[in-house]
Amino acid sequence: MPGYRSIKHNTMFVKLLLSLTAIAVITVILISTVTYSISADNSIQNAIAYNESILTQQQELIHKELTAIKYAASGMITTQSYLYHTNGSGKLSVSSMIDLSNFVEAQKKISPYIDSIYLYYAPLELVLTSRPEIRTSPISTFADRSWLEVWKQQSDNRTLWLTGRMDGFEPDQPAASLLQKMPLIGQVNGAIVMNLKLQLLFDDYLSHYHNKKGATLVLGPHSELLYSDSADGDSLLAQLDPARLTGGSGYYMDDSDRIVSYTTSELTGWRFVDITKRSSLLQGMDRIKFIVVTVAATYLTVAFAISFYLSRRLYRPLQSVISYIGGSEAGHRGGSGGPLPAGDEAGFIRHIYDQLVRNWETLMTEKRKVDSLLTDNHTAIKEKYLNGLIQGDSTDQAAELLGLRLDFTRFAVLTLELEEPYPVKGPDGIQFYLFRYGLMEELGADIDGEIFAKDDKRTVILLSVPAEEDDFPLEQAKRLKQLLLTRYSLNVTIAVSRNYSGEQSVCSAYEDTLEALNLKMYIGKGEILPYGILGDWKSQEEAYYYPYELETKLLQALLQTDKEQCFGAIRQITRTAIDRKLGKANIQQLFFQLSGEIMKTLVQTRGDMSAVFGDRPAYADVLSRAETLPDMEECLLDMCGRIIAYHKEKRSKMTDVTLQLATDYMDVNFNKNISVDTVAEHVQRSSSYLSRIFKESTGMTINDYLIQLRIKRAMERLQLDLSIEQICREVGYANVSYFNKIFKARTGQTPGQYRQQQAADRLLSQGKEQAE
Repeated sequence: MPGYRSIKHNTMFVKLLLSLTAIAVITVILISTVTYSISADNSIQNAIAYNESILTQQQELIHKELTAIKYAASGMITTQSYLYHTNGSGKLSVSSMIDLSNFVEAQKKISPYIDSIYLYYAPLELVLTSRPEIRTSPISTFADRSWLEVWKQQSDNRTLWLTGRMDGFEPDQPAASLLQKMPLIGQVNGAIVMNLKLQLLFDDYLSHYHNKKGATLVLGPHSELLYSDSADGDSLLAQLDPARLTGGSGYYMDDSDRIVSYTTSELTGWRFVDITKRSSLLQGMDRIKFIVVTVAATYLTVAFAISFYLSRRLYRPLQSVISYIGGSEAGHRGGSGGPLPAGDEAGFIRHIYDQLVRNWETLMTEKRKVDSLLTDNHTAIKEKYLNGLIQGDSTDQAAELLGLRLDFTRFAVLTLELEEPYPVKGPDGIQFYLFRYGLMEELGADIDGEIFAKDDKRTVILLSVPAEEDDFPLEQAKRLKQLLLTRYSLNVTIAVSRNYSGEQSVCSAYEDTLEALNLKMYIGKGEILPYGILGDWKSQEEAYYYPYELETKLLQALLQTDKEQCFGAIRQITRTAIDRKLGKANIQQLFFQLSGEIMKTLVQTRGDMSAVFGDRPAYADVLSRAETLPDMEECLLDMCGRIIAYHKEKRSKMTDVTLQLATDYMDVNFNKNISVDTVAEHVQRSSSYLSRIFKESTGMTINDYLIQLRIKRAMERLQLDLSIEQICREVGYANVSYFNKIFKARTGQTPGQYRQQQAADRLLSQGKEQAE
């Protein structure tokens, strides 16, 4: 740069010569560059188009094979549904199992690229395979289950292509599979898993194109390497930029001057990539390159000769400039040296000096901005450092630079977990977060240590512990809990770690508090949980336990709508979980299974799910969010209470309708030969059930009601001019003497006496009316 500026300020003759030389050089370079670039671009574009056509052709061939496999999997759903039969006990019949096994084995032979097929029935927890070494297996003991988690996930597409999953039969080889989710008859669900011979498929269709340039890679949906026809496929994958593989197909040139062509499969989401070095595409241009280089070298040689000649003439002025800049007197050695002309090199030096001054001022301005930025965001930077510290990341001297009030000589970690409901509410919780940070700032003034927010719910305190005061962290936790409760009405659970020393131990201390917080499930919210109580709990924790007897008792009480016994069984299950000190996962699984059994009783009794729980039952979400046993217990109590109330209301309505139908039927057919069985058949209920509810509701039996109804109708007919025998037949009795006996037993009079009494009463009434 200094040489260029000094030459620029010489005489017009020198400027003209340099300008001509520069024009010649630039012209040669431009013509050579343009000529070579046009030829190179044509060659590269032709090679790219050729590679893209090969990739597209290869992808279409592979698509045909994969589409055939996909259609085979879809076709299996219908066929296996036809072959699927159960014997009523939740297991496959022998004939169905034989048919399905033969069917799976036959389907494997459809394509040479199918390695094996799994037919999974979720309700039976059974897998049928085409593997010769294992035909059927329970899913719990099946070796290859890495696809099961993907099957459980909710997805809009029921056909999934899995790559890179772990193969339980060959752990050192990743497996590629087609997962077809299937609905079976009724509510049974399952899946068809077709394990592919992916390497064989790619070798057959990708390894025989010998005229293409570069290496071919196949990438999975997550940019994992599925195939490479090059030995250094992993290295090529590491050099790719997945973010640039956008759209269906295309190409780009990376920083290493390599051309990356790609196309994306719409069926599987795989990317077929061709990586070609640009230099390999230009190997056929050696002749053009030689001609261009020769001509350019000739012209540049002439230009160099002219520049050399001019350099000899400009030697002394250039030496003077260099001497002036360096502060030496080399420019005056060897003869006549005088002051430089005004306006040439001296002006350039002054310009450089002014530029340095401006740069220095700019640097100082930027430095002040950085210092101000660090000062304004000191709190946020310190909180980020403390969060990294509890995760095991530490920076030497960072604590000193940030001014932490903690020297890590002896410390403990207190983790505060806030419990809902929060005392301050606002839109999106903004007011609560402001309150929380204000609270931390206020508490931090009284704490010998640091306090910061770990996440939305937890606040962490790094507390300095004085020497020989091992109980100091626990005492501080009690004081903080009481302070937060009385002053702010804020309920918190506080976990206290053991005492540690050294900055590298902060992560271990924090993990102590996380383990202690797990005990909140058993002990409850709003408690202090020192790490010391964790040892007793761990020592007594046993293997998986499920209270089958209590479950039976609970379900029987639920079916009998015995609320007291039902609630007692649930509370007894909770006490058993606490007494046995069951693990957290065991308790969650236990209560989830119990909730499922409770729901099943409602379905078995033909209950209306929406009438009991509404359109969207949320008990699974409530149980998954529950943090303590009382919360889980309350969820089950609410479920059972709703179901019992529903059954009682339903039973009450059904009883009223049944009684109304029974009485209406007897009122119409009282004079026919009917009985309890006849009435029960009419209302479509059992005789015992009808007799029981009729007695409970009316206080009399059905026979008593029928006799009472017939006597009432006989008394009405005795007012008419009909014979006793005729009345006896009309009210449903065939024997007059029996009718007289029943009538007298009910009224205290025979039918004739009752008629005479009624006639006398009428005469007496008429006599009174005439007298008046």
